[in-house]
Amino acid sequence: MPSFFRTLVLQAAEAGEHGDAIRDMRREAFEGILVRGVYGADECARLCARLEADDHGLLRTSFPAPFRAFFLGANLNLTPPDLEPYFKAALEFRAGLARLFQDIGDLEARVTELLSQLDGGRRYRAAPTGPGGPEHMFTTLRAQLPGGYIPRHFDNEQTSRPSYRFIVPEISSDLFSFVLAFSRADDGGALEVFNLRHGGGDYRMVDGPASAMRLNVDGVESVRFRLEPGDLILFNSGRYLHEVTPVKGQSTRWTACSFMAESHSGDVFCWG
Repeated sequence: MPSFFRTLVLQAAEAGEHGDAIRDMRREAFEGILVRGVYGADECARLCARLEADDHGLLRTSFPAPFRAFFLGANLNLTPPDLEPYFKAALEFRAGLARLFQDIGDLEARVTELLSQLDGGRRYRAAPTGPGGPEHMFTTLRAQLPGGYIPRHFDNEQTSRPSYRFIVPEISSDLFSFVLAFSRADDGGALEVFNLRHGGGDYRMVDGPASAMRLNVDGVESVRFRLEPGDLILFNSGRYLHEVTPVKGQSTRWTACSFMAESHSGDVFCWG
């Protein structure tokens, strides 16, 4: 394991015994937390069968075409500044997710409880827009098709987007994220994290004059995670350069992913 990316590995059932884990990660006692068994293998298999059948009625949106991937839900990074359709869809998406997971274990409830246990009981919730206002989508489900990938990027760059206007004034930390795997590609489809930290430059994924895709990573140490179904990894995706390597074979890589940040209120806000 590379020396720069130290990882705390634990079972989901043990989360209550690691109440300082996320706080220690923020303090850089280690760089990542890998939680195994958030969902069981049978639960993941049933869920993926439903997703492949495509009869769930969830909103579908797309990554840029070269990435060969799509979302169920709407990713805030790729959402136009007029957020009224987004918030309308968010209500429907939450209800649809509840139906999709109804006999498996509610996704939002299970993940927020797990993260809260790992963070000393701190509340994790979908990012709000103000008292009585609508909430953002807690997460998105992501499908990387054969050949699909996500290019190198830093998540902190997202906060410059107009669609983040409700979130940015309320948060007080780097952006973190989790990836929760429901299936594993035949090969590839790894989360790769590089020992290259955001240095304040204006790096963008694909749509800016200085794309993080073009950063020279020759000789840069990295670590790859090919998650098993039911595994969740949490890390500082805002500060560390990372990517998803191309999916190989015939299987789709299904995951749930959320961004998150500490808020001024003390809660941790999450969004897809």
